[in-house]
Amino acid sequence: MPTLSRSGAAAAALLAAGCLPSTWVARRAPPPAEVAREAARAPSPPPAEAVPAAPGAAQAPAAPPRSLADLVDLALSRDPATRAAWHDARAAAANAGAQRTLYLPSLDASATASRARPAANQGRPPGTLFTTATLTPSATLTWLLLDLGARGALVDEADRLLVAARLGEHAAVADLVLRVQQTYFGFLAARALVDAEGAAVRQAQASLEAAEGRQRAGLATIADVLQARTALSQTRLALQQAEGQALTLRGALATLAGLPPTAELDVGTLPARVDAAAAQPAIDALLAQAQARNPDVGRAQALAQAADARARAASRAWAPTLSLQGNATRSELLDTTDPAAPTGWGSTGWSFGLALRIPTLEGLGLRSAFDLVSARASAQAARARADATAQQVALDVWTSYQGLATAGRRVGTTQDLVASARASADVAQGRYKEGVGSIVDRLNAQAALELALAEDVRARTDFLVALAQLARASGRLDVPERPTLPPTAAPEGAPHP
Repeated sequence: MPTLSRSGAAAAALLAAGCLPSTWVARRAPPPAEVAREAARAPSPPPAEAVPAAPGAAQAPAAPPRSLADLVDLALSRDPATRAAWHDARAAAANAGAQRTLYLPSLDASATASRARPAANQGRPPGTLFTTATLTPSATLTWLLLDLGARGALVDEADRLLVAARLGEHAAVADLVLRVQQTYFGFLAARALVDAEGAAVRQAQASLEAAEGRQRAGLATIADVLQARTALSQTRLALQQAEGQALTLRGALATLAGLPPTAELDVGTLPARVDAAAAQPAIDALLAQAQARNPDVGRAQALAQAADARARAASRAWAPTLSLQGNATRSELLDTTDPAAPTGWGSTGWSFGLALRIPTLEGLGLRSAFDLVSARASAQAARARADATAQQVALDVWTSYQGLATAGRRVGTTQDLVASARASADVAQGRYKEGVGSIVDRLNAQAALELALAEDVRARTDFLVALAQLARASGRLDVPERPTLPPTAAPEGAPHP
């Protein structure tokens, strides 16, 4: 007896159209702005009358990044982690829409076609057997009218999971921006160290030439020349190490931007001076801002509220429900070999009514009790994790603030150190040229200047990185604002928007 069944014919038509669910999801999980910028960068399609390019013809390369903003823009439009977070948000939006369908009626339609031959004569002459073919379509309507809050709790849970997913997307964007900034400043610092080591190599070369000239003039010994050569080799080794580190960081930065590791990057230089005094915000304001804007805090709070809604739904498992139920059936005689059967026979039946369901003691009532205890414990754990996240974010803000303050003080100190080390190196070089200083004094002064320059580069880099970390911890990065939480519950019996 073949059977054909369809569930939710009207809803299926809307789903087949592919417009209603997609539009609803897109409004609640819109694509990030970086996707639009990436589409804007893509070349426009050629007009219809344009001559197609020959196969294998080279296309115009995209413009290389020139600044930190370009690198961040490329990274956000090409990073797979942020793209996955966006798809997670779309999935959560679709789940929220699915939970809202609990307020809509369900329609099941089925059609049964059968061909039968009775086993007995059923009052007919012996030896006469007849076959009959019938078609029986039917439809069943079910609409839950009252459930004392279970559906509202499930919708609230889905809404908060959607908020958590959106905040997870914001956190992924903020983390990516921070990684790009850290790698960017590290690359600029490595290039600055390469320049500093290159200057140190040139100074060491000049010292060696001066020592060799004094030796030829009989004013220095071979020991001075050997010491100068040793210093030159050491500075060359430091230069080679700095060049390798710069190439490594350049590859990491290019990879973050979605470019090949071998891509050449001309993205500026490390700032020669940073205004440390102007970048010292009040710590109390930063802590308050972190609790309001940090996506990690908002996501943990949304997950805690979703767990509370799940516990509220579990507490309504015992509640009775009231549903509207209807059924319509039509039987049609398609064919028969019985000459006594009436032609055009058919019958119609229907029923409508209200159904009150009172949950019984499933598993002696232990299943619902255990589910409720589990949901409440999960809600308490989620609230504890939200508190822990808030504490960790506050600690991150405090740590980043102190790192920024320390790096700011180091910037001023290293600038004084570079100035004094450069003056000392100039004096030592002059004394050596005049013949009143030793090669050891000159090499020591050059080594001190090299260390001072490297420390100045590290101090400026640490300050910029600490500033980026403080912006991430306090939620001050240029990411979307935190989504607004939906209402806690809808009036019972009223469909959610």
